[in-house]
Order: sequence, then structure tokens, then C-alpha cells
Amino acid sequence: MSQRMPDRLDPWRFTDLGKEISGQIPLGSLPRLSACLLDRAGEVAFDLHFQRDLQRRATLTGVISTVLVLECQRCLEAVDLPVETEMAIAFVEGYDQAAQLPEGLDPCIVEDGQVQFMDLIEDELLLMLPQVAMHEPDVCQKPLTEMADEKPVVQEALIGENPFAVLSELKREK
Repeated sequence: MSQRMPDRLDPWRFTDLGKEISGQIPLGSLPRLSACLLDRAGEVAFDLHFQRDLQRRATLTGVISTVLVLECQRCLEAVDLPVETEMAIAFVEGYDQAAQLPEGLDPCIVEDGQVQFMDLIEDELLLMLPQVAMHEPDVCQKPLTEMADEKPVVQEALIGENPFAVLSELKREK
């Protein structure tokens, strides 16, 4: 198994050699994912295998795991999202080949004969992000019942003012 993480790799060559890559990379080294995180500390562990499937397609399979720290949209505190996902990627040269892949394989279109190794991992983790990160309702720092009891803050100047008063004045001027 290789311990050095390549920046760019030739997926056809790695597949023909049956390469296996495992290791850990810091979450902070994944810029698109880091922008979505509350805390960039931690690492992503991965164990990936390049191989040919029964139809002789170049594939990458393996497991990626980490804990992502997101901001809870209910209480605005940190929420830990443990992620363990299995990758199943087929390397293709165009959209026509990608459309012919079976449902269990995700396409990775190879341009110029190489792919960005870190992008493969980062793309998989981005797909695992929830649309809205939240704790379970009973775990949040501020329960929903407390938030429902609070009255919204309204500026004193707007209380009692009719929002259509300006329109009625314009109508009178005509």
C-alpha cells in the first residue's frame, strides 16, 4: 500500500497496477469542504482500491470516514456528523460512457488522462453533507419550545405604523 498521496494520478495506470492507497489527510486541505465546516480540525481516513470490474472497466472502490463539524441551524452550535461512505467510481472518457454505467457506479470523467486525487475524496464528502445540519430536537442547546415562546423583536418606530400609509398619501395627491 502506498503512503504518499499523489496530487494527480493516471487512473488507467493505477488500475492496471492494482494500486491500493490508504492513509489520512487533514480536513483543512479540502478547500471546498472546509468552507462548509464550522471546525476544520480532524482528518479524513481512506482505504481505496483501483481494479477492473467484470466488464473490464477501470474502477476505484473503497471506504472514506471522518467526523464533520457543522453548524446546527436550529441552535447555531456545533453538530458532529460522523461520515463513513463507500466509494464506487468508474473512470470514463466522456459523457456517453458515463451514461452507460450501471446504477451502482458513479462516473468520473478523466480529462487529459489524469484526475485530481484529493478531488475524488472531497467530492464524495461533499455529497454526504446534509441540506440542513441539525441536532436531534431534544439535543439542541435551545429547545424548540423555548424558541416558540419568544416574541420577535420589532423596532419601536414600526409599531403602530401602517405600511400602506405612504400609498394612501400618494393616492390623495392625485
